[in-house]
Amino acid sequence: MANPTPSKIALLGNPNSGKSSLFNHLTGLNQKIGNFPGITVEKKTGLSVLPNGSSIEIIDLPGIYSIYPRSLDEKIVAEVLLDHHSTATPDKIIVIVDGTNLKRGFLLLTQIIDLGLPTILALNMMDLAAKAGISYDFNALSKELGIPVVPINARNGVGLEELKRQISLPLEPPKKIVFNIWKEAEAPVKELRSKLGIDNDYEAYQFLEQPNSLKFLGADKQQIVSRIRSD
Repeated sequence: MANPTPSKIALLGNPNSGKSSLFNHLTGLNQKIGNFPGITVEKKTGLSVLPNGSSIEIIDLPGIYSIYPRSLDEKIVAEVLLDHHSTATPDKIIVIVDGTNLKRGFLLLTQIIDLGLPTILALNMMDLAAKAGISYDFNALSKELGIPVVPINARNGVGLEELKRQISLPLEPPKKIVFNIWKEAEAPVKELRSKLGIDNDYEAYQFLEQPNSLKFLGADKQQIVSRIRSD
């Protein structure tokens, strides 16, 4: 009997958030480095074993500040996250945020939540946060965001077993909504969801806002997006 395909877990975070350290701890020597198809941007993947013995594929996405593409890295990430019907779509997203500066990583985190992707917040550099006198009520933060929150220190591996345990648990898409769609966008968003089978309002809104990030769509579906945008 063939082994099941490992779940795909994407690591996402701002530059210098500790994402690469987390990737290295989770995957060890089980890493592959290549490029995203057709471009020279580096793609790092690796395998990690969870406490229950199952293997997962870890995808280290380029470090970005938001999914609004102003660079090639951000465009790549936007395409990965917006294509919910691809076999390459991550099953879960781990957003790594610097615990000494939660505000800086909050835009990206809330965008991922609003896209309706199953999300875990890994609050990193908690040793430095403690030295700076910063503390968090993790349960309250988790309840407010509607996602699991795991404190970690990616440099030395602290908290990674709990993070792996959270990854192994069933995780539903977030039900909280951070960004409410503008009233003027409600009708085109509704039409786009109906015609293309899009999961939620924010994802459809991003289709309207980012037509150049929709190369994964066939020409006919891109034309639908263009028509709705121009109406």
